[in-house]
Amino acid sequence: MISRAVATILIVFSVLCLAACQTPPQTRNVVLSTKSAVELRAMQSRAFETTDRIKTLRTVIATLQDLGYKVDKVEPEAGTVSATKLAVLRLTATVYPHGTTQLTVRANALVKLQNGDSQVDDPEFYQKLFFEPLSKAMFLAALNIQDDDDPSKSSESRNNEQNSAGTANQLPAKKN
Repeated sequence: MISRAVATILIVFSVLCLAACQTPPQTRNVVLSTKSAVELRAMQSRAFETTDRIKTLRTVIATLQDLGYKVDKVEPEAGTVSATKLAVLRLTATVYPHGTTQLTVRANALVKLQNGDSQVDDPEFYQKLFFEPLSKAMFLAALNIQDDDDPSKSSESRNNEQNSAGTANQLPAKKN
């Protein structure tokens, strides 16, 4: 009977020793900015003179792709786009209403490090590497206003057609 008790104790002891050798799962720490929430919001947000949320989301996606990001997730209902660049930089952009005539785009970037993630809190990063290209793309998108009847035509081609038709109608009739 003693040998059976000793064997049981040895088995339990062995299991406990093996369990103690197991490394705990690695958790990633997120190093948040030391800047205030107001400072972060100011550097991460820009308002645009448009109310077309879908067009703005599409422009955000196109801008991220132009900048070399891989778009990971798009949630149109929530107005969010998440993308990564070189598997090290993750940027999430959110589009939401700002008053009755504007939309705000807010971008938040995290850098993936070995021991965790670090929030980007450099105003130049957001300005030069996201909002300037986005502003240019928004401007170009605003110039390409589509007609409901024919979405394949730009406003410039419709104006040219209208001017041509107007000129043709104003020409005097040919006399025989």
